[in-house]
Amino acid sequence: MILRNETQRRIWQLAWPAIIANISQTLLNLVDTLMVGHVSSLAIAAVGLGGQVSWFMFPIMMSVSVGTLALVARAVGAKDFRRAELVLEQSLYLSFLLGIPVLLFGWFFGDDVLRIMGAKGELLSLAYAYLKVVFLFYPVRFVVFTINSALRGAGDTKTPMKVGILMNVLNALFDYLLIYGKLGFPRLGAVGAAWASGIGISSAFLVLLALLLSNRLILKFEPSWRFDTEIVGKIVRIGIPALIERGLFSFYNFLYMSIVTRFGDVALAAHQIGLRIESIAYMPAFGFNVATSALVGQNLGAKKPEEAEKTVYEAMKMAGLFMGVMGAVLILFPRYLVMPFLNPNDPNYAEVLRLARIYLIIVGISEVPLAWVFVLSGALRGAGDTKSPMYVTAISKLLFRIIPAYLLGFGFTIGSFHFSGLGVVAAWIAMSLETFTSAAMYWWIFKKGKWKHVKV
Repeated sequence: MILRNETQRRIWQLAWPAIIANISQTLLNLVDTLMVGHVSSLAIAAVGLGGQVSWFMFPIMMSVSVGTLALVARAVGAKDFRRAELVLEQSLYLSFLLGIPVLLFGWFFGDDVLRIMGAKGELLSLAYAYLKVVFLFYPVRFVVFTINSALRGAGDTKTPMKVGILMNVLNALFDYLLIYGKLGFPRLGAVGAAWASGIGISSAFLVLLALLLSNRLILKFEPSWRFDTEIVGKIVRIGIPALIERGLFSFYNFLYMSIVTRFGDVALAAHQIGLRIESIAYMPAFGFNVATSALVGQNLGAKKPEEAEKTVYEAMKMAGLFMGVMGAVLILFPRYLVMPFLNPNDPNYAEVLRLARIYLIIVGISEVPLAWVFVLSGALRGAGDTKSPMYVTAISKLLFRIIPAYLLGFGFTIGSFHFSGLGVVAAWIAMSLETFTSAAMYWWIFKKGKWKHVKV
């Protein structure tokens, strides 16, 4: 990639390790799906549904990490590294404590959530068994996520990349051993994927903690073993709108997945396969999201709002180019992307293949605006403006995804007019439509410029 100016070089310096880290995570997700997919389509559906319930906890994790990144980036921009390390310490305590009730929720109420989403019978039993193991490791997962956010806010995206790759390699290895029962390990099927994930995240925690204590990173961890109410209060104040926004996102995603689930196990399996493949396409955008967040926060901390704005424009160009290429691949080669995830002997092979191809073509159209959503939302959060993303999520996902997905999917009657519904394809069209509307809303908010004056 040709980098035309210093701003682009700074963006790329932070973005590429985040891109590699997330491609690594995405490849792991694909490995999970491939391995579980060769067990059965029921196993794919169970892991996918269990993963959606697990995703509901992401808002809590993000509420700490967003505040951490914004405060660390501002402190580093102002050259106050001691302040940045104090933010890190308080964030670690907060994230671990929040992870404990999340663990308990998954164990005692996970099956109830799955029933609400429409799961029953074998699908319910398998998804709940998978879910309990995933939730067991949530306190550690929260801490790892927070450490990575602090390091990225400080401008270190390489350490999270290296540790993430190590974590994913271990995860993939134990996927093979525990899903299929190799080398004397028990054959656990879909549940084996959950245990492999737990082993991977625990390894990442131990490595990151050792690095922080050894003073080998841009930030170091010198525990005081006490809560600093001033710093914790700022993390919470920035994080609460992010919690609400991610909570709304998860709730809307819950409604959306409930709609998709009610179209049947075959439609759900196609959705999960398509989603996993698409996740490769938007991994570059996630890297630019991280880079934009860190650089906007650092530039505002250094009292350079014009440089922060320039960073966003350049990141939009770069992310849009990456995602445009990926979107074209999804549109042009959907069949060849889907086939490796299916067992040809599965009785539902042909229909899952057909539907997953349609999914990839529909979402491929919206990859460029999705890139802009990532960049613009990252810029606002890096500035400490977590309220605007909350408003965008509240409005756009309800009006342009959930309601159209339901009405166009199942059909409706108004007077003498009756629309019979398009099935699961309508839900995917609505999802693509919502990406365009979210991008337009974020652009309008960014151009108003109020984010430049947010106090953290």
